[in-house]
Amino acid sequence: MAGRTKPLGVGIVGCGQIAEKSHLPALQRLREAHVVALADTDPERLRRAGDSYGVERRYSDFRQLLDDGAVEAVAVLVPARLHVEVALAALEAGKHVLVEKPLALSLGECDRLIACAERCERVVLVGFNTRWHPLVRRARDLVRSGAVGTPRMIRTTLACRDQHVGDVPDWRKHRALGGGGLVDMAIHHFDLWRFLLEREVREVSAVLGSEEADDELGVVSARMDGGVLATASFVERTSVTQEVEVLGRAGRVEVSCYRFDGLHVVPLSRLPGSGRARLAEAANMLAGLPRALWRRTRRGDYGASFLGEWQHFIDCVRRGAQPECTLTDGRRALEIAIAAAQSDARGQAVRIADAPDEAPPRPARE
Repeated sequence: MAGRTKPLGVGIVGCGQIAEKSHLPALQRLREAHVVALADTDPERLRRAGDSYGVERRYSDFRQLLDDGAVEAVAVLVPARLHVEVALAALEAGKHVLVEKPLALSLGECDRLIACAERCERVVLVGFNTRWHPLVRRARDLVRSGAVGTPRMIRTTLACRDQHVGDVPDWRKHRALGGGGLVDMAIHHFDLWRFLLEREVREVSAVLGSEEADDELGVVSARMDGGVLATASFVERTSVTQEVEVLGRAGRVEVSCYRFDGLHVVPLSRLPGSGRARLAEAANMLAGLPRALWRRTRRGDYGASFLGEWQHFIDCVRRGAQPECTLTDGRRALEIAIAAAQSDARGQAVRIADAPDEAPPRPARE
């Protein structure tokens, strides 16, 4: 009987909130992966993450981590302005790479990384974890199966309570540094438009608002291939929600990402609030309850999205699976965000083909 495959040796570059609260807990649950090293320029973050997850190898310079022979794959979890620098160095050191969103802050940087990845022939995955949310995966299967008929519209909503208040780094408040609601939050939903409908965005219009941080709220609308319309609404410092709705000629599918019973398929014939609709909702809740109780201590389905993302990455490295979220996917989501920023600045729609290399600076707040 063949022996078990050695766990994938993972090095984490960047020990901030996304590493400590999402990636490290997911990796700790996977038998096929083992975090062997951490790197961060902040000694306290490095100590806290290392002590919390029992990682002994700790480096103040990420290049020291890349020289560690036990590291086979690198998670790039640094601020977005550093993504390409670290990812390029990791690829050139022969490592497989998972890089968090947004992929970069300019399309030119994306292209540099894409070209390097083609030369190096290593697995590279972009960390749009919402693609691996169990309910989002099921919704995509339903759309593909024709359950809602021909898609006509997709609507998404994302709201958070404390994205840019409290103990968070200053860069997360500024669009030019990779923060702000547009490139740090809404970009998830630009990717979901493409992922769920398997269509490209052609034109974008946006209205954005800023108070304590750049792009704290906004509405982005788009025209996709086949005449499908898309809207994304996002806002910070309010109640928490993340919802997706695909409307087609035969009905609609709804996803509420923070609810265990958050997937609903509503046929064209079913009226909201009707007896049949209420029975369907009750049945959906009861069916999902056992899974919800099992996941109660595992951050629910949202935490499972990081677990699914890492399992897929391992499958790509160990079993030759094809990455489902490529560097090109990362570039296209950034294109949409850049076009949205340009649209807000100009006060008019912007074609994706006409988007500049990077987002314009945020106008000074009044």
